[in-house]
Amino acid sequence: MWMLGSLVGFTGMALLVKHLGTERGISGWWALLFRAGIGLLVVWGLYGPRGQVSFKRAATGRMLVSRGVMGALGTAAYYLTMPPLGAGKATLIGNTWVIWAALIAVPLLGEVLTLRKIIGMTLAIVGIALITGLQSGDFSQLGRYELLAIFGALISAAVVVVIRQLTRTETSGTIFASQCIYTVLFALPFCFTLSAPGLVDIGLLTLAALCASCGQIGMTEGFRFLPVSIGGAFQIMLPLCITLCGWIFFDETFSQIQIIGAGLILAGCCGVVIPARRRVLVAK
Repeated sequence: MWMLGSLVGFTGMALLVKHLGTERGISGWWALLFRAGIGLLVVWGLYGPRGQVSFKRAATGRMLVSRGVMGALGTAAYYLTMPPLGAGKATLIGNTWVIWAALIAVPLLGEVLTLRKIIGMTLAIVGIALITGLQSGDFSQLGRYELLAIFGALISAAVVVVIRQLTRTETSGTIFASQCIYTVLFALPFCFTLSAPGLVDIGLLTLAALCASCGQIGMTEGFRFLPVSIGGAFQIMLPLCITLCGWIFFDETFSQIQIIGAGLILAGCCGVVIPARRRVLVAK
């Protein structure tokens, strides 16, 4: 149920950001600022009373600063690419952080690069080429927003590696607070150059931020009770859910070759995240 709630939260957030950007002309910087601001309030309300968050350490700790800055960059890339690329395409490309994280974890964390992971990475990379139009060999088809989405996926992969190191010494509240703090600092200067949103837009921005917070909390709590393989399977469903909703609500379309590419990305990410089942022999 926590993981299902996470899917609903993240899907709602993506659709609201897409609606705000394309239908109401609200910049992704505002959505980013509200997400971080509301996130800080949620962290303070949930973790503060239990003494499980240190805002000072979140803002000054060396590893926490790295997590905060990279987290802000990765989230900004996702929010800024959703309106022009579509929620489905942006999420599919962004979700490839799974394969990049598995690759980065080999030299930095000493994780093993199995044949299953290599095949999954290969499928996902081919999928990226198909969904961005690179299968023709014409790199001019790779626009700045596609490049930004790929950059965001790479940054998000690095963030995951840093988080895995931080979980040994820091609480979830402090780790999440670091991203919120530096996202506010990153987005605020851009928002000063934009016109202020109206009351309706403020309400929608707040709702999108709450959806994102619910998605984050649901995912965190879900992984407390589920093995990585099952929890990862739920999270792989996220780009599929957002893509289907983008098609239903925003008439987002994919060409036949892009549909194949999307399928390869999902299959590749599943291959990296979900380990193969092992047979257990029981001696009688």
